[in-house]
Amino acid sequence: MSNTASKTGSRKTTIVLSAILVLLVLFAVIVFWGIPAYRHYYITHIQYPVYGGLTAELKDSEFYEDMHSGKSFCFLGDSITAGNEIEGITWYYPLIPYIKGDIYNVSRGGWRVGNLILEEDNIPVCDIYVTAIGVNDILFNYLGLSPEMPSDYTTGLDKLVNIIRSKSPNAKFYFIAPWTVHNQDDTANSRADEFRTALINLCDEKGYICINPDPVLSSVLKNTGIKDYMKDNFHPNASNGVGLYSYAVLKSDHDRKAALQK
Repeated sequence: MSNTASKTGSRKTTIVLSAILVLLVLFAVIVFWGIPAYRHYYITHIQYPVYGGLTAELKDSEFYEDMHSGKSFCFLGDSITAGNEIEGITWYYPLIPYIKGDIYNVSRGGWRVGNLILEEDNIPVCDIYVTAIGVNDILFNYLGLSPEMPSDYTTGLDKLVNIIRSKSPNAKFYFIAPWTVHNQDDTANSRADEFRTALINLCDEKGYICINPDPVLSSVLKNTGIKDYMKDNFHPNASNGVGLYSYAVLKSDHDRKAALQK
């Protein structure tokens, strides 16, 4: 009798432990897979509007006209172009619905000009290339593949163009001047200005298009503060920041186009 009771108790214990194990497995699946998967799905399936809306002024830009042309786009850059810090939401994510051609992305967190040059075989044939690189070159020039001087930076970008033109001879090139980085010392800020100026001069000389969003970004963020738009000092957040970055590119290109027409 006691032996039967012992077996029954042992069986109940086994059932309880099995149930607990199943619950623990389900809990782990929900916490470590379900919630992140839902969060990623939610983040990548909601709309991210352009800051202030896509106004007639923003549409009056060469960049927007090219977006509507049906031509293919390839975006090249670092973590801001890859969206590494915000679930893959890139700076141009709000513009994707308006780009009528195919879209490609060759970018990764921490990349510098030298990294893009090494990606020669992975850069696809496209009509338009939009390159936004330089923050890591400016701030982390003590690391490999980084230019020491602004002239080294522009030499690398010109080399990148020549590599791309070997496969896409009729391609059009947009260069986004290095993004605004916040809370840096005077040395870093001066170096950033030097790199932007060097890029502007290269584009003027070679006939590339340079869009410098820094004045627009700096103006908006000076008035609003960075809390609502930036994930950190380097990266825009997904909720509002990418919309601001997209706005800054279109607004700056509109201003560039207007200046040329004067």
